[in-house]
Amino acid sequence: MNGPIVGIVGNSHVVPKHFGDLPVAGTPTTYVERVARAGARPVVLPASAALDLLDVVDALVLTGGGDVDPVCYGGTDDAREVDPARDEVELALVLAAESAGLPLLGVCRGMQVMAVAYGGSLVGDLDHVHPGVGHLVHTQVGSLAATLLGPTVRTTALHRQAVSSPGTSWRATAWAEDGVVEAIEWVAGEWPALGVQWHPDHDDPTGQAIFGWLAETARARRAGMAGQGLRPDGEPVLPATTPPAFRITSCPQLIGVSR
Repeated sequence: MNGPIVGIVGNSHVVPKHFGDLPVAGTPTTYVERVARAGARPVVLPASAALDLLDVVDALVLTGGGDVDPVCYGGTDDAREVDPARDEVELALVLAAESAGLPLLGVCRGMQVMAVAYGGSLVGDLDHVHPGVGHLVHTQVGSLAATLLGPTVRTTALHRQAVSSPGTSWRATAWAEDGVVEAIEWVAGEWPALGVQWHPDHDDPTGQAIFGWLAETARARRAGMAGQGLRPDGEPVLPATTPPAFRITSCPQLIGVSR
């Protein structure tokens, strides 16, 4: 297989073993399987090392997970399963991916992180957890979401948080019937980035189209870099002359940097 390489950002877990707790970095296998079925090569990137590995992948996936800490967007909502270290790394990854023009797909929490990284805000305590049933999502005419999915599609619904305001760098391009934002797309340039609030990695009718788009954009980027003599010889994609400020800052400081 010689397809593009898609990095899936893993996160930290503790797995109980007979000898004690074992810290691991991983991701649900559904992401790996979807990327492979789309014709790309999945690689799980440990979150702690992901910023230094962006030069070896052709696209990036931010996965679902616990709530984004409201402190990252100046909110006061109740939040569950907050992981400040994960927030900080993933917010930095969004900024780095945009700087490099690296195609990005954000799933559920991943979409929320994408919005917050560029001044967006979230709302919490939603009743959007409907396993096996999902809900209808309506897309904006002319958007990437509409091109991939058509005007209306039934998707999974497994989230408590959602984007309330995407900020000025994104536009909302899909909504649930109650008005909750279900997709965002980049409008501040030519960066191929898409965030979806549902889970196309699950048994979801959008999975083939969403991950197919990711694989194609990754393939196009790989071909473009090869044409510049930067692929596949391993030359870094990111021109990092000095460490970016957001790599050593907290969420409140990061808000100031991104806005």
